[in-house]
Amino acid sequence: MTTTFSPEEIIQANQLRSLSQRELQKTLEVHEKLGVYFSNNGLSVVVMQYQRYKELVERLEAVEEELENIELEREFGHRTNTPAEHWIEQPEGMSTLEMYRHRQQNGGKE
Repeated sequence: MTTTFSPEEIIQANQLRSLSQRELQKTLEVHEKLGVYFSNNGLSVVVMQYQRYKELVERLEAVEEELENIELEREFGHRTNTPAEHWIEQPEGMSTLEMYRHRQQNGGKE
């Protein structure tokens, strides 16, 4: 799907009143998308089949999630390679914040 529209894929907003549901559905079967042109705003609305819209949203969400994973890996990935002997054991019953404050008071040592 492209972001450009052929002349057959653009309808004037005022034509929607005279366009029957059947005509609109047939047009959407032929064309993947329709641009609705408003005389005061230009091309500002896109009409498409719901299934296609749903697929686009799901794909966008998947791409955004993958990008977030890549960014997290880039920023924190080195932490997954830290040897076990460098990990700090958290005392039972002590919150992470308490442990952090305790280590801060002791100069980073337990």
